[in-house]
Amino acid sequence: MTTRTFLIVAALCALSFFAGTLWAAKPVPVDLASHIFRAAETRTSTGTWGSIHIYTSDAASSFGAASVLTAELEFLPGKQLQPPHLHPEEEFQFVIEGSGTWSLNGQEYPLKAGDLMYTRPWDWHGIRNSGEVPLKFFVFKWRAKGVAAPERPAG
Repeated sequence: MTTRTFLIVAALCALSFFAGTLWAAKPVPVDLASHIFRAAETRTSTGTWGSIHIYTSDAASSFGAASVLTAELEFLPGKQLQPPHLHPEEEFQFVIEGSGTWSLNGQEYPLKAGDLMYTRPWDWHGIRNSGEVPLKFFVFKWRAKGVAAPERPAG
């Protein structure tokens, strides 16, 4: 073995060791503990569309969920945060007050306080305020632990 070959092999070994050390040192997400989440402690964002109060972000995990987002949103009349979209997580949306329109797999449905929508992974869905007063709703979106995310459908 030449000196040059030896140095290349040694450098690759050192690099592999260093990369492995960094990988092992990365923080492991800690599951949420039983906790009271206070409205005053939420991460809040506002825009011309309304506001969002995030209780737990997509980066949070729980005993049974690899990812769990919980948030309260308020859309002003005629507004939405985003057009209908899809993602690999399951999601519930519960209407607290106001009225509007849900979009689910290309169909539109009226919504009002007390209504609940569930979407499976990769189903197209959206919500917009088509009413005259602010629309307030709660979102619970999660990806289960130990369950492979379904593949995105073609098309």
